[in-house]
Amino acid sequence: MKPILFFLVLLMHLTCGFIFSQPVTQVIRGRVTDKITQQPLTGANVIVIGTSPVIGSVTDSDGWFKIDKIEPGRVSLEISYIGYQHIVLSNLYLTSGKELIIQAELEEEVQHVGEAVVKASQNKAKTTNDMAVISARSFTVEETEKYAGSRGDIARMASNYAGVSFANDARNDIVIRGNSPAGLLWRLEDIDVPNPNHFAENGTTGGPVGMLNNNVLRNSDFFTGAFPAEYGNALSGVFDLKMRNGNNEKYEHMFQIGFNGLELGSEGPFNKNHRSSYLINYRFSTMDFFDKIGVNFGTAGIPHYQDLSYKLNFPVNKGLISFYGIGGTSSIAMLDSKIKDVNLYSNEGQDLYNRSTLGASGISYLRNISSKTYIKVIFSALYQNGGTDVDTLDENRRLTRVYEHNISEYRLTIAAITGTKYNAGLSSKAGITVDQMGYDMNTYYFNYDSAHMIKCLYAEKPLGSGGYLLRAFSELKYKISNQLTIVPGVHVLYYTTTGKPAVEPRLGISWLYLQHCRINFGYGAHAKTHALSTYYLGSYLPDGQYAETNKRLDYTKSHQWVMGHDWNINSNLRLKTELYYQYLYNVPVEQRPTYFSLLNSGAGWDIGAQDSLVNKGTGKNFGVEITFEKFLNQGYYYLLTASVFESKYKGSDGLERNTAFNGNYVINALAGKEFTLKKNSVLSIDLKICYAGGKRYIPVDYQRSIESNSTEYDFNNAYEKKYPAFFKTDIKCGFRRNGKRVTEEYIFFIENVTNHKNILLERYSRKENKIKTTYQLGFFPMMQYRINF
Repeated sequence: MKPILFFLVLLMHLTCGFIFSQPVTQVIRGRVTDKITQQPLTGANVIVIGTSPVIGSVTDSDGWFKIDKIEPGRVSLEISYIGYQHIVLSNLYLTSGKELIIQAELEEEVQHVGEAVVKASQNKAKTTNDMAVISARSFTVEETEKYAGSRGDIARMASNYAGVSFANDARNDIVIRGNSPAGLLWRLEDIDVPNPNHFAENGTTGGPVGMLNNNVLRNSDFFTGAFPAEYGNALSGVFDLKMRNGNNEKYEHMFQIGFNGLELGSEGPFNKNHRSSYLINYRFSTMDFFDKIGVNFGTAGIPHYQDLSYKLNFPVNKGLISFYGIGGTSSIAMLDSKIKDVNLYSNEGQDLYNRSTLGASGISYLRNISSKTYIKVIFSALYQNGGTDVDTLDENRRLTRVYEHNISEYRLTIAAITGTKYNAGLSSKAGITVDQMGYDMNTYYFNYDSAHMIKCLYAEKPLGSGGYLLRAFSELKYKISNQLTIVPGVHVLYYTTTGKPAVEPRLGISWLYLQHCRINFGYGAHAKTHALSTYYLGSYLPDGQYAETNKRLDYTKSHQWVMGHDWNINSNLRLKTELYYQYLYNVPVEQRPTYFSLLNSGAGWDIGAQDSLVNKGTGKNFGVEITFEKFLNQGYYYLLTASVFESKYKGSDGLERNTAFNGNYVINALAGKEFTLKKNSVLSIDLKICYAGGKRYIPVDYQRSIESNSTEYDFNNAYEKKYPAFFKTDIKCGFRRNGKRVTEEYIFFIENVTNHKNILLERYSRKENKIKTTYQLGFFPMMQYRINF
C-alpha cells in the first residue's frame, strides 16, 4: 500500500511540475460601449500599457476586441475613442486558468478639441451608475477577496469603507452612518432582493454567510446616502450588484474549498457564432460536508447551507436576453439539551432551530430602440422563507415548546427602464416597477397563564391578494461642461396595503474646480416600508379580540444632505472627505411613553417590532468621513478610512437617546503587498486593523433577572452606555501560480490575530446566578484552495 501511495504522490508532483513549468500566455478580450446608451463603439483603441512594441487591438463593428499571447500577471489597459474620455484599467490580474474579459464603458465629452482625445483625471472608484455623484463607489470582484477579513463576502468588504461598520462580526449586517441595517437595499440585475444571505430573518438584510457568490459578479456599486432617484424603498444604503456574463468563446471551470463552502463553477459558450453563454456556480457548506463524512466537530450547531447562482446570456438583433437567478437553503440547530455542545450564541437552557430559504429568478430583455435610446424590460419571481423554533428546558431538562415562527414571502415583479442620450451633455433615465406580493406568516408563543401556545402573528394572502408595491422614477443628467454636472430626479413610492404615497425629490451636483479636485453635493428625500411581520403583528385587546394594530403604519422617512470633496492626488492616490446630516421622521414608536423605536431594528437577531405602533418618532445622524487610498500599483496598496459620527433618536417618551448603532467612531487601516517569486508565481500578504466605538447595549437588571429566573433588562437606561472599544486585526496570506491553462491559489486567513475579547452581549445565567458575557469572534484561522482551468 505504501509503495502505491508513494508512487501516486510522486506522479502528481511530476505532473504538476510539468504543467507549471510550461510557457504560459493568456487572452484579453472584451467589449467597449457608450456608458449611457450601451451602443458598441467601433474603432476604439485598446492598448496594453508598458509594452514595447505596443501591443493592442481595435474594436470591431460590435465593439469587441481581442489581444492574444499576454503573459499572466498584472496588466493595465488604456481604452480611447475620438470624442470620448479615455479610461485606464489599472493592475488587472490576468491568470492562465481564465481569460480576462473586459466590459468597458466610455463617457462622451461635452466639447471636442479638434479630434484629440481629452484626457480627464481618472477616478478609479467611479461608479458604474452614470447618475451617481456622491456617497458612492464602485468595487471589483477582486476587492471582495483582496481585503483581509472580507471572506469573499460583499457586505464584509464594504465594512472597510468610510461610514460603514458591523452590527457584530458574527453576521454581515452593516451599519451605514448610524442607520439600522434594515434600511439597506440589495439589488441584483435591477431587481430588489430582500435578504440574499443564509440564515436570514424577515425584515433583516444580513446573515452569518452571504448567498451572493462573488465568483459570478462583475464590477458593482455601493451607496451610503443621498443616492440617485432610481433607488427607492431604502434609507441607509444600496448594493447595486451586476452578474457577469459567462465566457462566450471558451469553456472554463473552477473548484474551490474554504470557509465559505465547497464550490464548483463552470462557464462557456452555447453558440460561439451568436456569442451566447452560460455561467453557473454551486456551493455547499464545508462543515456540513465534513459532518456528513463522519468528522466530529463536538457540537450540534453545524451550519447546513447550499446555494446556486446562474446567468444565461443570449444576444439577439439589436438587443440582449438574459436569464439569471440565485437560490439557497440553510438550517442550524443550537441545542443546550446536548450538554456537551459548545454553541457560541445560543441562550442557556434552550434549544433553538433556525432555517431559511431563498429563490429569486428573472428574465430581462434589453433593446436598442435607436442609437440614442434603449429600453430594458424585466420579469422576476421571488420566494423567501424563514423560521425559528425555540424549546426551553426546565430543572429536569424536560423540553417545552415556547416559540414557533415561520414567514414565507412570494413576489412577482415586472419592471421597465429606459434611457436616452439627447446629446453629449444631456441624458435621462426613467423606470417603473410593480411588485405583486403574497405571504404566509405564523408566529406563536407560549402563554404561561393558560399553558398554551397563542398567536401573535397570523396572516395569509396568496399572490394577487397581498398588496402591490409600485415605484417609479425619473432622473436627468445635465453636463453643463466637462467640469460641472447637475443630476436632478424624483422617486415615487406607493404601497397599496397602507394606501399612502411618498414623493422623493433627489439632487446631485458635481464641480471639477481644478484638474484633480472635485466638490460634490447631494440631497435626497427617502422613504421605506416596514417588514411584513411589523405590519401584521397582532395583539389581544382587553375584550379578548385579536387585532392587527400596525397595519396602517406610514413609511419611515428621512431627509439626507451630503457635501464632499474628492482630491485625486495622482493617478493612484486619492483623498476623499464627506460631511453629512440626516433627519429621520415618521419613525414607528409605541403609543405609551417608552424608549422603543424601530430605528434600533437589527440590534439583535430579529426585527424586534412591537404592536400598537404610531409614526411619531424622530432621529438624526450626522458626521464626517475621511478616505485616504492608494490603489494597487507597483505591487502594493493601502486604504485608511475614519468616521466620526453621532446617531440619536427620540421614542414616544420624548427623551433623546443614542441609537443602538451610535458607536461614535470607526477607524480602518488596510494594506497589502504582492511579491513575484518566479515568472508565474505570486505571494501576497494583506493586513487589516479595525478600531471602533464599542457596541451600545441595554443593561441587564440583575435583581429582576433573579426573581424571574431569566434575563430581564433595564430599559430606562437603554443604549446609554457602550461596551469597551472594538479592536480586531486580520491577516491574509496567499500564493498563486499559473501553469499551462491552470491557475492554483492557496489562501491562509487569521481573523482576530490578537484574540481580543470584543463583547457581543450580556445575559443572566440561571445556572451560575450571575451575568455572563458572550464575546464576538476570537482567534479564527481559515484556509482556502481554488483552481481555475
